[in-house]
Amino acid sequence: MSDHYSVVHDPEGRLGHELPLDREPHRRLAALAMSWTPQSVPPAADVTLTVLELTGHARLLREELAGRADRLPTACDLRQLLAYTLAEAERALSPAGSSPCGVLAHAQNRARLVQGLYAALGQLETEQPVRGACSHLRPDARADEDRLP
Repeated sequence: MSDHYSVVHDPEGRLGHELPLDREPHRRLAALAMSWTPQSVPPAADVTLTVLELTGHARLLREELAGRADRLPTACDLRQLLAYTLAEAERALSPAGSSPCGVLAHAQNRARLVQGLYAALGQLETEQPVRGACSHLRPDARADEDRLP
């Protein structure tokens, strides 16, 4: 298998566990989409492809975050924050979350979603470098964590 991957439009999530997260190109694409103005927007076909690419990548990010969140202790505040972030991502990626807001606004909404998911992933990687560890346990849950085998 090649070391180079490309994320494609994958609304059913069939490819999610086979592709590594290709962060930098998608961060740059999201930043580019956020920089567009009504006067500088590229052709509609290019914006539509950008939306599809960012949507596919957001789905992969959501799955990655969900898997990592599931490994956190239930009493971890970070897990609760990730649950909220994942619920918002699910809402944004649902068909009902797609509003007829115009192609530019749609691309920028997808870009914001990708940026937000990467922010959550970054926070998770910063605060939970050891698998299963959580420095943000709720105070009432610390005693329960100490009793775990």
